[in-house]
Amino acid sequence: MTVRVGVIGCGVQGSHHLRAYRALAHVEIAAICDSDPVRLEKAGREFAVENRYSAYQQLLESDRFDLVSICTMPVSHCEIALAALDVGANVLCEKPLALNAAEAETMARAAHRAGCFLTVGFNMRYMPAAQALKHFVAEGRLGRTLYTHAWTIATDIPWWGKHYVKAISGGGVLASTAVHIIDLALWIGGAASPLTASASMTRVFPQKRAGTAPTPEAASSYDVEDMISGHIRFADGSWMTLEAGWCWDRPDNSYSFEIIGDAAAIQFDPMRVVVEQQGIPLEQITSTPGDRLHSTVWPQSVTDQIADVVAAARESREPLVKIHEALTVQRLIDALYHSADLGREVMLSSRV
Repeated sequence: MTVRVGVIGCGVQGSHHLRAYRALAHVEIAAICDSDPVRLEKAGREFAVENRYSAYQQLLESDRFDLVSICTMPVSHCEIALAALDVGANVLCEKPLALNAAEAETMARAAHRAGCFLTVGFNMRYMPAAQALKHFVAEGRLGRTLYTHAWTIATDIPWWGKHYVKAISGGGVLASTAVHIIDLALWIGGAASPLTASASMTRVFPQKRAGTAPTPEAASSYDVEDMISGHIRFADGSWMTLEAGWCWDRPDNSYSFEIIGDAAAIQFDPMRVVVEQQGIPLEQITSTPGDRLHSTVWPQSVTDQIADVVAAARESREPLVKIHEALTVQRLIDALYHSADLGREVMLSSRV
């Protein structure tokens, strides 16, 4: 079976998707779409796609698609996903899934009605260290999860998309960046149900990084949080702390987490497994620069995710990233924003 694919959005992430699709057998990139004519033409030429559209409606009406990649900003995710599911296409939507949990739940219900899968671009799950740690935890070697500390510390603002405009992105560093590490930590740790969330956040720009804005318009429209600290309580008694920032003053970026269990402790990047032996914590596995488990190459993880999604479409199965898992992440993000607005801890929504 050849999987006919449509890609909506030909920016940075859309280009990652197109490269990954092009590298796979049994895939035909049937059409692409972008509202920017220059970007659309460039992608069409680079990936040899003749069917090019400026509106997603035109693309969906043009042919039959087995799979649609949505690589636009979150403001349009719900609208496009509903339309793609309505014509019977499976959907891979970039993160965050939607502007908020209400939209995400609407999308999930539509996928269920259509009998199609809806999955999210949580590509960090496909990195070698993530796969190895998931296996370690699944074998029961971590024991009971006690505490998770996750962080997404970036030294620069992602100006390549309008992640800095809340009405378009749904939020700043939390919704646009930290969403990845939240998903990864929940997935590897066993995805316990979050009960409450508490957060503090602020906007540092333009006190820092003002000189990095690509245009005065970009600087003036910046209205999102770029520093956050959060605390999440889970139904099993464990808890998580989270730090994220775009304007952190440190030499380099760091996207990682550590999980403390009652039998061992693990860290994602650099990957580390520590197990107590005769009362002494000893490292059992440690990644070093250059080895496979140290690799966190972003484009490769996107390629690996898309290979899984294409295989899922061919085999009529769900891909690795399940929609109920993405809904948990979206509800958690909503709760963290709500807590910051209220200045207190809040309960999470449990809608299905």
